[in-house]
Amino acid sequence: MSEDSAPRVRNPAADPDSSPDKQSELKLNVGIGILGTILSIGVTLIFFLYEHSVVLGIVFAVVALVSLVLTLRFHRRRVAAQPRSDQS
Repeated sequence: MSEDSAPRVRNPAADPDSSPDKQSELKLNVGIGILGTILSIGVTLIFFLYEHSVVLGIVFAVVALVSLVLTLRFHRRRVAAQPRSDQS
């Protein structure tokens, strides 16, 4: 079979951010990011307050910070790509 006759595979990652599939994907990413941030903050507090392990507390604080930054990035992309309905 030649390469020209091979079926093309759809790449949803290449869709524009305004497409419904991409909006759904960005919404899912934001939800997962929020959950990851909350869990990382919880683990950070456990290590600092109960385990008295400063090193592991700092590690999870960094993980929480990175998770928060990525969540905000996905949220901004999602909001920026949503159609504006204020044109009444």
